[in-house]
Amino acid sequence: MPTQPFAMPGRDLDLADPAVVAKLLRETAQANRDDPARHGSTAHVDPPGRLLMTGDLHDNTRSLQRVTKLAKLGKAKTNRLVLHEIVHGPSRLNDMDLSIRTLARACSVKLAYPEQVYMLLSNHELAQRRQEHVFKDGGSDVDAFNAGLDHLFGEEAEEVHAAFDAYVDSLLLAVKCGNGVLCAHSLPSPRKVEVFDPEVLGRELTEEDYAGPDGSAYLMVWGRHQTKKVAAELAQAWGVETFLLGHQPADMGWEEKAHNIIVLASDHEHACALPVDLSESIDRDELTQHIVPLGAVRV
Repeated sequence: MPTQPFAMPGRDLDLADPAVVAKLLRETAQANRDDPARHGSTAHVDPPGRLLMTGDLHDNTRSLQRVTKLAKLGKAKTNRLVLHEIVHGPSRLNDMDLSIRTLARACSVKLAYPEQVYMLLSNHELAQRRQEHVFKDGGSDVDAFNAGLDHLFGEEAEEVHAAFDAYVDSLLLAVKCGNGVLCAHSLPSPRKVEVFDPEVLGRELTEEDYAGPDGSAYLMVWGRHQTKKVAAELAQAWGVETFLLGHQPADMGWEEKAHNIIVLASDHEHACALPVDLSESIDRDELTQHIVPLGAVRV
């Protein structure tokens, strides 16, 4: 019997309509805030079930389709999915970034499964929110995204800008699992850890947290090159065994860092994701055995 094609939530949405896109972003922001698992800026996820952690997506719609299928959200309410760094892709149309469309599709997944999908703050979403330029290949990702909204939505672009800002303001810093796994976009870098407030995970974020160069949310999403010492100190402070992160390059889809960090990337030809059994306490080496190449997921 032939396999039924995978149907992404929201595939019939008119993403050329600014009212549709703005509504998706605002409703997702509300769903993020209303999630019963949310405490402060962290979602706490207990067993039983399975959580799928992704890496940066960067406008990779095919990877979004694959991780949504792999997460099997419709099969059981205890299946969960973590998404982050969705905007600012490598492909541009006349210097315009159109990643708002992939973000809208991700929002439709969240709204279809509001208590099973967790969306994390990343440095690119934060930079876009604050209009603080990120430069790649000689151009500003922020300017390209702004130009994309203007191109797609014309005079109504400002409505989508405002809805995007509300969406970013609603994002989590972390997802903490009862088995000792913590999912986040990144962790503070060693040179900034002394000014970082580890209690930020337990409270709502403030304007000071978002602001660079020393806001705690800012430091967390921009940090790189974590040492064994930093990873161990944060693990002890937060009661964590293993960190699952994105943000840093992982040319083969994943890399091990320090002694308790796995970095994932979901935005290129070697994209990967990691399913985590929430009922088991698993160390980093055991977790790496479950990493899934997204190219193997047919959609």
